[in-house]
Amino acid sequence: MGMLDKKALLTKEVLDKVKVDLGKGDYVYVRQMTGRERDKFEQTLIRENKNAEGGFEKALDDFRAKLAVCTVCDESGNLILTPADASTLSQSMSAARLEKIVTQAQELNKISEEDKEKIVKNSSGDQVASSPSDSVES
Repeated sequence: MGMLDKKALLTKEVLDKVKVDLGKGDYVYVRQMTGRERDKFEQTLIRENKNAEGGFEKALDDFRAKLAVCTVCDESGNLILTPADASTLSQSMSAARLEKIVTQAQELNKISEEDKEKIVKNSSGDQVASSPSDSVES
C-alpha cells in the first residue's frame, strides 16, 4: 500500500459492516459512516443555547437511537432507517438490544465518550448554529 492519489481519495470507499446478534434469533447489520454522515450525526448532538450567554449545549437525547439510524443497514450497506425514526426506535426497542447496536456502531466508527464531550467543547457562540432538526441522512 502506498500514498493515495486524488482519484483514489475521491473513489467511494466500501464501508465495513458487521452482523449484530440481538438475541431471540434476531439480527441487524451495522456499518461505518461516511465523513458526511458522521458530521451530520454530530450536528444532532448539539443545540444552540438560548440563554444570554449564547453558545451551544449537549443534546444527547436519543443519542443511541440517532446513532442506530446512521448505522443500521441492509446486507448491501444501505441505511434502512431515517432520522424521523430515531424517537420511535428509542421508545420501542429495549435498552439492552439498542445498546448492542450502539456498541458495535461506536467501535466501527471510533466514537468514544470523549468524542461526545469534544463536540460541545469545540463549539462556540461565534459559529453559525446547526438546527437540531438537521437531517442525519447522507
